[in-house]
Amino acid sequence: MSNSFENRVALVTGGSTGIGAAIALELARGGAEVVITGRTEATLQASAARHPRIKYVVADLAAPGGAERGVNDARARWDRLDILVNNAGILELVPLVEATPEHVRRTWATNVDGLIETTRLAVPLLKRSKGVIVNLATTVADQPFANMSVYCASKAAVLALTRSWAQELAPEGIRVNAVSPGPIETPMFSAEKLGVPPAALEALGSHVLGLVPLGRFGKAEEVARVVAFLASSAASYVNGAQYTVGGGMEA
Repeated sequence: MSNSFENRVALVTGGSTGIGAAIALELARGGAEVVITGRTEATLQASAARHPRIKYVVADLAAPGGAERGVNDARARWDRLDILVNNAGILELVPLVEATPEHVRRTWATNVDGLIETTRLAVPLLKRSKGVIVNLATTVADQPFANMSVYCASKAAVLALTRSWAQELAPEGIRVNAVSPGPIETPMFSAEKLGVPPAALEALGSHVLGLVPLGRFGKAEEVARVVAFLASSAASYVNGAQYTVGGGMEA
């Protein structure tokens, strides 16, 4: 894919670590100019330092005006956008009885509201380029786990948005698809990020691993390659699809 994205511009939300950082690097290596967004400047800097075609903007999609920053940066730098990867998301393990309104709002603000607003703002640019949108969902949107109901629901919403937008934006020449990662080795899957004790995380990891026929966790780069395929001309007739990257874990 060395020249697949020459003269293309991509925006990757949540591009500072994990899957988002891997996607940004994959697209940049393919020739794209890439803008990544995230909440933490230090990790954004580290991600951008991996390739000279990656630029970063500090932006919290859950905050007012946060979604505008990445789109505006792409417009100001290149006056175009060809690829939008909606990757930003948060995951907190919270039982229903502890799922406070604050937890629900926090999850929905990033995983759904921020995704919708980013896409809404990006559509005018994507219409001009007949661009591509790739939304990151998850296998647990289809097969939810206990203690993750709000997260699972937010990602199920992402799938519904993907399928609706694929129909709505097709007349504009914009393709919209989703990638659903299974268990992937990323900073998100840590005791600190999930807000659980290390022992509980180890038990969860063992349980999840038992559900994966390939018998291992995936790598962020394995997800990134599928996203890059969907963003490329090789997938020119793929629209409204959900690609699962989960080692055989059911979705």
